Amino acid sequence: MTGGTLRGRTERALEEAGIAPKRRLGQNYVVDEELIFCLMDTARLTGKETVLEIGAGTGNLTRPLAGRAAKVIAVEKDRAAARYLEERLSDVGNVEVIEGDILAMDLPRADRVVSNLPYSISTPVTFKLLEEGEFGLAALTYQTEVAERLVAKPGTPDYSRLSVMVTLLAKVRCVRSFPPESFYPTPKVGSTVVAMERRGAAGFDAGPLGDTLKALFSQRRRLLKKAL
Repeated sequence: MTGGTLRGRTERALEEAGIAPKRRLGQNYVVDEELIFCLMDTARLTGKETVLEIGAGTGNLTRPLAGRAAKVIAVEKDRAAARYLEERLSDVGNVEVIEGDILAMDLPRADRVVSNLPYSISTPVTFKLLEEGEFGLAALTYQTEVAERLVAKPGTPDYSRLSVMVTLLAKVRCVRSFPPESFYPTPKVGSTVVAMERRGAAGFDAGPLGDTLKALFSQRRRLLKKAL
């Protein structure tokens, strides 16, 4: 199966489900098999893990994940997409589809998180995963610009509140970048697969630190004492 074929199948699936992708919600569906395999390889699945997928869409990643994991929990906010997923994957016994907003729900317990994150919520989802999730390793796609901020070093232009928070709670590395054509509809930006391995257990309250960092990075040119 080629990327083009997967794109055609995705277009038909969206039409069958009655879904019109919304750019403002970051709804861009993976239509590149190399990206799908990159995500799964990055997650180092052995067949024993429970995997959480956020924004499962039409199941282009969900079905391959089900073939490599013990169980897949696919969370999808769009009601039409969730119903389509349940029908499309009715023959797969190890997939649980949950219709819901990942930012408003308790995170399901999972050993891995493998997801093409919706662009519009990638940052708050990242914070939620690191603060509340119990996973050991995550393989996630981000806009390349966001991925570069995740791994930015102190003193560089991309170094930000996000850089500090994420590196405090996880070991992060960029794995591989993909062009806009790897998605449908085609976004205006490239994407990068990121590996994120947690440091320590869940339950870290990042609120006070996050507020402090937000204040500091909004006043980059001021002396630390005055910014505080």
